Formats: sequence, C-alpha cells, structure tokens
Amino acid sequence: MELLNQKSKSFLVRIFISFLTIITLLSVFNFGLFSFFQQNIKQEIIRSNEHMLKQAAENYNSHFNRLRTVLFQMYHDNTITKFNGQLVSGEKGDANYYLVVDIVRKLRETAGNPLFYLDNLMVLYRSNLFMADKEGSSSEVVLNAQPNFHAPYDLAYWEKEFERPRNYYLHPAQNYPLDNFSKEQKTYIPFSFKLPNVNYELIAMLDADKLNQTLLGDVPFIIQTEEGDNLYRSNSSASIEELPTFAAGESYKLFKNNYFFIHKDSENHLRYVTVVPYANIAAQISKLRVTQIVVLLISIAIALVMSYWFSRRLQSPVKRIIASLQHPEGQHLRMDSSIYEFETISHHIDKLSEERTRIHDELKNSNSLLTNYGYIAKLKSLHVGISELREFAQAEGPFMLVLYQLNARSMERLGEDIKRYIGEYIEIVLSEYGLNAYTFQIENDQIISVVFRQDGTDRLKDALQQVKETLDKDRQTCLIMMAVSSIFERSVELNMAYEQVSGMLKMARPLDETQIIVKQEPVAYFFVFTTEQEQELHAHLHAGNEKMSLHALHRMLEAMERGQATLAQFRHFSEGWASRLEKTLEQSEADIPVRNQVVRLRKQLDFSFTLEEFRHIFDTLIPIYAEWVRRKKEEKDEVIEFVMKTMETQYSEDISLDLIAESLDMSSAYLSVYIKEKTGANFSDHMNRVRIQKAKELLVGSNLSIQHIGEKIGYRNGTSFIRMFKKITGETPGEFRRCQTV
Repeated sequence: MELLNQKSKSFLVRIFISFLTIITLLSVFNFGLFSFFQQNIKQEIIRSNEHMLKQAAENYNSHFNRLRTVLFQMYHDNTITKFNGQLVSGEKGDANYYLVVDIVRKLRETAGNPLFYLDNLMVLYRSNLFMADKEGSSSEVVLNAQPNFHAPYDLAYWEKEFERPRNYYLHPAQNYPLDNFSKEQKTYIPFSFKLPNVNYELIAMLDADKLNQTLLGDVPFIIQTEEGDNLYRSNSSASIEELPTFAAGESYKLFKNNYFFIHKDSENHLRYVTVVPYANIAAQISKLRVTQIVVLLISIAIALVMSYWFSRRLQSPVKRIIASLQHPEGQHLRMDSSIYEFETISHHIDKLSEERTRIHDELKNSNSLLTNYGYIAKLKSLHVGISELREFAQAEGPFMLVLYQLNARSMERLGEDIKRYIGEYIEIVLSEYGLNAYTFQIENDQIISVVFRQDGTDRLKDALQQVKETLDKDRQTCLIMMAVSSIFERSVELNMAYEQVSGMLKMARPLDETQIIVKQEPVAYFFVFTTEQEQELHAHLHAGNEKMSLHALHRMLEAMERGQATLAQFRHFSEGWASRLEKTLEQSEADIPVRNQVVRLRKQLDFSFTLEEFRHIFDTLIPIYAEWVRRKKEEKDEVIEFVMKTMETQYSEDISLDLIAESLDMSSAYLSVYIKEKTGANFSDHMNRVRIQKAKELLVGSNLSIQHIGEKIGYRNGTSFIRMFKKITGETPGEFRRCQTV
C-alpha cells in the first residue's frame, strides 16, 4: 500500500497528468474558439474579396495614370511634333518622311516596355491620314487593312475622334486579330490622347487580358463606366449574364448564387466588379472546418506522445539528483511535499542552504584586499602595479574623483606613450602640491585621480590649473577635459563618483583649450530649427542653393554659441544634418567619390571641438552637396520648367494652379500631383517661396514700404504677406530689413 502511494506521488505520474490536463484544456479552448469564429469566417472571406478588389482597382488606377504620363510625354516628343508641323504647313510631298524612322523606333521602345502592358502604340495624323506604329507606317489606302484598325475602331471611327471634345479616353475593349491571316484574336483596350484642334492623336493598345492576369488572376472581372457600359470583361466572366443593382454605399451583393463585389473609382469614373460563386465561399468554410478537425486530432496525438517522452526525460535527472543526495552525514530535516522526489530534494537543499549561509557570513566579515579592489574593477581595467593597489585599498577617509578625458585632434589615435606621459605628469603635479592622490590609466582614453582628505580642495584646484596650463601647449595634438566630483565619504561610493564625473564631461563647451568642470549644471535647452526654418533649409538644399543653406546653418551654430550649448549638442546637431545628407546621397545612388567625401567629413565631426571647426565642416560639406544637386538638376523637365518660369515672371499677378494647368491643357489635379512628384514640394509652396525671395531683394535693394512691396509681389493683403514672410524666414520683413542694413 505504501509503495502504491509512493508511485502515485512520483514526479513522472504527476507531470504526465499535468501535460494531459493542459492538452485537454487547449483542445476544449480550440473547439470553443473555432465555434465562436466560425460565424465570422464568411464575413472575413467577403472582406478578403473586397480588399482584393480594392487593391486591384488601385493598381488599375495607378496603371492608367502611368499610361497618361507616357502618352503625354510621347505626344510632346520633338520628332512627332516636327513631323506634324511639316504635314500641316507643307504639301504632302514636302514632308520629311525620314523622321518617320525615328518615330517608329520611339514607338517600338515605348510599346516594348513590359511595365506598360502595351501591344502597340500608334500616332495618327489627321492631314493625309498617315499612321505610324511600332511595326512601321501606313497611309490612308491601307489603314483599314491593318489589324489594329479592325471594326468598330476603323479609320472612320478614329477620324470622328478628332472632333470629340476629350483628351484622355478609354475606349471599350475589342477583340483584334493577331494579323490579317490568323483567326486567333486578343482583347485590347484602346487608350487615346489628343489636344483640341491638333492634327494628330496617340492611340495605345492596352493588352487587357495580360494586365488583368497580372493584377487579379483568373477571377471573373468586369470594368464598367459610371453609366454602366462595359469597358472590359475577362474571359472567366463570360458566363455572367446580368449584374445586380447596387445601392449607395453597398460594396457587395448576393445575386443568383453569386457574390458580386464592386469598387468605384471616382478619379477615372469607372466601376470595378468581381464575381465569386456562393458555392466557392461555402466550400472554403467546409474545407477550413475539416482541416481544423484533422489538424487538431494530429496535434493531440503528437502532444500525447511528446508529453510522455518529456515526462520520462524530466524524471531521469531528478532520480539521479536524489541518488546523489541520499548519503549525507547528520540528521535529516523532514519537509512535507505532495511529490515524493521534491520532498527528498527539499530536505537536502535546506542543509545546503544552511552551509551556504555560514560561508557567506564568514566572507562578509573578512575585509580582504579583493573586496576593496572590487570597487575599482567595476570602473574599468586599470593599468597599475600591485603595490600601488595595496596602498590605495588601505587608504580611507573622504575623497574626490578627477576624471581626465583625452581627445585626439585627428583620426589617428593617441599613442600609449602619450597617455602614459600625461598620467605620470598629473601624478607628479598632484604630489608636488602635497595631495594624497592615486592616479590610474583606464580604457577609452581616460585617466582618473582619487584624491583623499577633504582639506585639499583648494590645493587640488591650483594643481589642476597648473596641469591645464601645461597641457594647453599641446592642445593641437590632444585636447583634455577634466571633471572634478564632489566629496564622497566612503570608498564604496567610488562607483557613484565615477558616474557623476562621467555625466559632468557631457557639459564640456566647444573651446580650444583644456577645460576644468567643477560642478554639474542643467544642460541648455535643445537647439533645433523651427518647422518653417527646417522646411526652408530643405528647400535650399533641394535647389542646390549653397549660399542660403550655409546662411541657415551658420545662423543656428551662432545661436547655439550664444545659448551656451555644449560640445555634445554641437556634435549632435552637426552629425544629424551630415547624416541626412549622406542618407540622401545613398538613396539617390550618387557617385561613389561624392559619397566618400561626405562620409569622411561626417567622421571628421568626431574630432571637431570648436565652433570654427564645426563651421569649417559645413563650409566644405554643403558646397559638395550643392554641386551634386545642381548637376542632378541639369536634366530639364519641360512641364516643370514652364511652371517655374511662369511663377518667376508672373509672381506679381493673381496666377493659380488652374490657370497654369489650362495653359498646359492638363487637369489641375494631375498637374498638382506631377509638380509634387518631380520637385518634392507643392505648387503653393513654390509660389510663396518665389514671392518671398523677390520680397527679400526689394527689402534690401529699395526703399519701398513693406505694404507696397507686399502688393508688388502679389499679396493683396499686407497682413498675409507679413505672416507668410515670417513663416518662411523666421522673422518679419521689418526685422529682415534691419538685419541686412546692419
């Protein structure tokens, strides 16, 4: 009976029962959780299809916008426009048809780009009814015989298109033969672009099935206009005979055993529809249920096997521990436990704990050399002899800690002989002033002096002043900062003293001399640009404006100097902007030599210690970056150049984005996005900066009143002008004029 009771309390039985309990609880929880979420699985599948359609619609929208850009650029191609001018102004025989070769080449390159999913790209000239595409050119006589002029989009249709008042237009998809001799057909969506009263138009033949396969796959898919006319139907949607009517705000509907999902594109005035049979959703739910049951059963079986195996593995070392503990000397202290093995282990652990407590008390009462040395070992690895260590460990009483930070003035590290010489000199000077001090060289180019006795404070100050005067002679090679702690009473506080002086070193100022820091003061506030100043600096850097960029950075450095900023704050500010420029060059894949120069200058900031040195770094860094920006901007964009020229010449007039867009025959929304993508700033930002720049020139170069200047540059309200000027420059027009005058 006793043996049976012992077995029931054994470690193996108890832990295996625990595993079985956990497996049972997890199984019940899993069944309950699946039953709870099963009701939501259908909605999750519907939301998944909605998300898939939304993503596909956004991809289609992005692709149509991409094609608009391609058509716009090709439409204004010099060769195409030049040939058009010859057709319009001259006789048919006077046109230079050698230009057609270049036109065909460009059309072939654009149509061959796999990102555009184009089968062909055509330019149709209204005069003479002449057409060029990626395959060559055709005249009026043979145009209707071309595969791409297949009914209903024959020559007569495209002639009428010249009369229709629309620029970009997606025509309903049509099946086209591959050639004049093949019965095989492909589905294309014609995408045309023309400007009013212009002699030619561009027609892109979009491979609809290929694009749909890439963006959506084999899902039944339909594109409609807002009026409900079909623009495109995938092959898998051929069996869909009727679409349901969707109420406002409705994104899906069950209709004739099919789920119809709809997404409306307000920008392109299109509707995207996908169709999922109801049987598919039901099958997914059923499949998920079967899969869950199978996985659960397999998991339970594996868990049972693994539980027994782990139980055996855990029991084996416990049995060995018990065997090793069952032969001690002395009486056993019995401790009750519900598990037999732990009952035995607890008894012997108590004996070991008593022995450990006795040994610990003996070690605590002994004041050994190792105990004293532990306070120093916590700081750093010390370069010191054992005799010096014994003297230091035996010293008692109040003490002060002096930490010397050795800073190399170049990228070459300080030699060990230099650091050793400085440490020996410090020790000699402290000794000459009668101070009971111990000086140690530690890692990271640091030296510490522990000075005992409180009455030596004044003498310590004089000694450190002498050390400063001597070390200043070699400050071009090594610049030293000294931090002096407050008085500590006990040697166990050595760690606290070190933390104090380490924090005081962060208060060092950007000075070209040895510094002695004797008290810890609050660090000055953070020095950062305002949002408007930072935006202005970004704009100058983006424009490659070297002078204005340096002006903004110099102004901040001078403000930091006036505000008593620390060396660490100067370095943090400078490294922050240098790292931004380095990251920009890296992301833009700038030339390796330019990037290497910027990296070298950023690393040189670690060895800059004065305002002049930080200023010199920026005076070298900004011209390098500005030159790179100007080289990058040499590639002209005709649209951006027209917009910027209009703002530069008509800034005093009431110009708007709508007026400029109308001049370019573009929508204002598209032009706004185009300007933002190409320049990184929107139209209003450019307009305000041009006007404020003109205002600066008038404030410095004329005696006009501020009100008159505001009206002259296009601000009809003086208050608006002053507010915008201060937002961009950080100061009012009057303050700016006074500063420039001084």
